[in-house]
Amino acid sequence: MMKILLYVISVLLIPSAVYSQTNDKNALEAYNNGMDKFFKKNYAGAIFDFSEAIRRDSGFIQAYENRGVAKYYLNDYREAIGDFNKALEINPNDYNTYGRRGWAKYHLQDCKGAIADLTKAIEGGRNEGQYYNVRGQAKYYLHEYNGAIADFNKVINSWLGEKEQRAQAFYWRGLVNIDLGLKENACLDFNKAKKLGYEKAYEIIEVYCK
Repeated sequence: MMKILLYVISVLLIPSAVYSQTNDKNALEAYNNGMDKFFKKNYAGAIFDFSEAIRRDSGFIQAYENRGVAKYYLNDYREAIGDFNKALEINPNDYNTYGRRGWAKYHLQDCKGAIADLTKAIEGGRNEGQYYNVRGQAKYYLHEYNGAIADFNKVINSWLGEKEQRAQAFYWRGLVNIDLGLKENACLDFNKAKKLGYEKAYEIIEVYCK
């Protein structure tokens, strides 16, 4: 098997919008301050404000969700998962939060947990290329190659495959083919990823495809 480290996955977590889930004006004000700081990439400041919103209203679900997102961006994945858990206790049908928790679990190398959460998100209608790509990556590390290929093919062959996501899917499918001893197929995938501008493809082509 090809030995590689978990790469930082290129995903974008967007904070949840406010749906007036609190009647506490002070909690809402703190939340809005946190959102403003988040979009200015002041994640620590956002966490402080989201925590104040939660202190004032312990059932303010989106304060938990977005505090988890801010912690995710600070690489505090365990704490992020704690916030996502709390949000799911309040609303177990928030499938976007399952996806976020799946990403955090992937970063902690909990591939089985990541697959379970990402599958839940996909089944709940969060039909996004990023979810399939990350789930495929988790399957790759568990040597579930057929499942990984199926996820990458879903991105490559469907409307889910925006340019960046398709490039990533080609690259990772190439890694699967390397592990399966299919060098020619792997190099075809790496070159497709390269044409789509995926930087890591340039490096691996130099190693495997000369």
